[in-house]
Amino acid sequence: MDRYFRKEKFIDREREISFLKGWFERVPKEILWLYGPKSSGKTTLIEYVIENELFEDFWGLEPRGNYWVRYINLRRYLISNYECFIEAFVKPKMRADRKEERLNARISLGIFELNANILKDVRERRRDIFREMERELQRIATKSLPIVIIDEVQVLEDIYINGERELLKEFLNFCVALTKELHLAHVVILTSNTIFIDRIYNDARLKETSVFYKIDHLGHEIVKGWLASEGLDEDTSMLILDYLGGSIHRIQRYLRERENIVELGAYLKEQAFGAYAEIVDELRKIDNWKREAFREIACAILSEGYFKVSERDDVRLAEAISFFAEKELLFYDPLRLKVSAMSRIYEKGMELLLGDGEEVKGCGK
Repeated sequence: MDRYFRKEKFIDREREISFLKGWFERVPKEILWLYGPKSSGKTTLIEYVIENELFEDFWGLEPRGNYWVRYINLRRYLISNYECFIEAFVKPKMRADRKEERLNARISLGIFELNANILKDVRERRRDIFREMERELQRIATKSLPIVIIDEVQVLEDIYINGERELLKEFLNFCVALTKELHLAHVVILTSNTIFIDRIYNDARLKETSVFYKIDHLGHEIVKGWLASEGLDEDTSMLILDYLGGSIHRIQRYLRERENIVELGAYLKEQAFGAYAEIVDELRKIDNWKREAFREIACAILSEGYFKVSERDDVRLAEAISFFAEKELLFYDPLRLKVSAMSRIYEKGMELLLGDGEEVKGCGK
């Protein structure tokens, strides 16, 4: 039977759901990092798990078992300073008999609640926000197992507390304390920023206290089954796969728009040209050496499916990888030392850049 989530089909992810359910049944000991390419469905997956696996009745605020869940997607907040961080993470406690408490908790699932006087002291820098949140979680943990889930945590970079302490560093130290040191709460952090995850993975302390789990685009057989269930024949499915790969977002967009698409091939070529245009726009802004480095990486991706990072690589390749990963055109996986296109459509853009789409010049294809 098909599953639906927020009025769209929820495709597969049985392995990932099983992993997450098992993770939350353990004693908290490490931070769990969920990483992967943009539009691979990380946020949808975690929100599905929250609503359907961690709650008996999400809209009635009845958690499953003894879970206490707080989830915040920082992409939905404008956090430019410490005060904004406090506003996003903390609100004053309200009386349990007030109707709006249940409503607010449902809408703002990611909010910690602190006593109003304590929160006032936190805002005025007389109390440490992380110490107060830890105390609140220690109180909650006497009855429930806290689960704290943070999406796109890298937005906290370059923010300071009192102009001295790095907010992100303090927050991650807080997460280490909750998991490895106190075994008090599960902490799950999501990010699609591969340069950020590279820094985390290569930070000795964080690497020792973290587990990294990749959420990738859907596999070809899963996509073929999905498209078949939508009534598409095999030739049509293979053409879509060739251009869109396993990108859930792009396939869903095509399915929503297909009634208005006159000719599928023209639509897909237009999508590929859009990816090509994004690449060209970035190449126009950079030095020749970085352009050549990108072309070398793109050739390897088109020939082998990925570019393998090596200790012999020179600085220009490393800088090119960082630059184009930040622009979300390349995806760098530090656990596997592999660079790939952010999604299949960018591989098609690379084909337009380097050749005619059939025999890519100088790439051994």
